[in-house]
Amino acid sequence: MTEDKTTLSAAEVDAELQTLEGWSRDGIIISRDFVFANFKDITSFLNHLTRTITEQNHHPDFSLDTGKRTIAVSVTTHSEGAVTRSDILFARTLNEWQPGS
Repeated sequence: MTEDKTTLSAAEVDAELQTLEGWSRDGIIISRDFVFANFKDITSFLNHLTRTITEQNHHPDFSLDTGKRTIAVSVTTHSEGAVTRSDILFARTLNEWQPGS
């Protein structure tokens, strides 16, 4: 998949985030904390996350907090120093994950 590195303005990012449940913007980074009911769902989501990274060739920062059963994901397009269409697509794809999938 070809990355769309079209840079978005802060207003454009904020408008996109209105349609992306759970995501927020901090400067040039969009992020979300995904919270899970159990470790089976964490494993399933991690598989979805790594598949998305591979398919979209986009590499977010993420961390796992096992105590809180949370995966924090932050994404930006470092080469552009901004949020791009690729970042929004990545976030949308992560939001498509469903428990038990």
